[in-house]
Amino acid sequence: MIGPGAFTVFVLGMRHGADPDHLAAIDNVTRNAYVKTPLLSRFVGTFFAGGHTVMVLAISVLVGLLGAHFVAHGALIETIGTWISIVVLLFVAAMNVHALRRGDSRVAGAKTRLLPRRLREGSSALVAIPIGLLFGFGFETSSQIAAYAVAFGADAGVAGALVVGAMFSAGMICTDTLDSVLVHRLISYRSNRLPALMRVWIASVTILAVVVAVYEMAQLFGWRSPLSDLAVSAVLVTSLVLVFAYVFVRTRRSATDAPPAAAATLGEHP
Repeated sequence: MIGPGAFTVFVLGMRHGADPDHLAAIDNVTRNAYVKTPLLSRFVGTFFAGGHTVMVLAISVLVGLLGAHFVAHGALIETIGTWISIVVLLFVAAMNVHALRRGDSRVAGAKTRLLPRRLREGSSALVAIPIGLLFGFGFETSSQIAAYAVAFGADAGVAGALVVGAMFSAGMICTDTLDSVLVHRLISYRSNRLPALMRVWIASVTILAVVVAVYEMAQLFGWRSPLSDLAVSAVLVTSLVLVFAYVFVRTRRSATDAPPAAAATLGEHP
């Protein structure tokens, strides 16, 4: 059933790319890379998703090899991964509420703070590749990939699981790339409206984190959404795209590449 499920997995990948911790990590690297390589920093999200894809495909191959042996424990793994996701999302939301109160201009991320300093403060856009790879080790990511691979490709072996992983990654690449393009647009924008736009962006990430955490928690406690997981993913991704569109419209007249000195003052390192 790979064919009918391919689009579904693609949309689920787009939703994964909209994970608040992804948004925070890409926001951070884009700002750091903008100082030295303004043009290349637009593609930080693509590099991040590329590193993440390595782990996605590796997990897909493992699931394909294990097949029925994995299915027996798939539900438990997915439940554990969901609880970890909920805790991380609520932590991200709390961090960003604090950032809004302090007037910070960067999106705060839980996993970003756990990275080695050389990665967290690296000024090369390519540093996003190993960061994306490390994020792929997260248990919540592993459980999602495993669940989707079982649901859509268990009967097709390694080849089927790889198709699932590739479609998931393609969706994730789209969202992550759009994220770094948005952040680049924000930090290259010169206007007295910039602080307000930054607050809109941080608030959007905060709301997204809370909504997804509450939704996942409700499902764990037995609530069944009237919408399919595909529909919920589409709503979340569409909401984020609308925020992107709003920012682009608000910055369409004055967006320029600021000199490194100006860009460096746009936010503090997390």
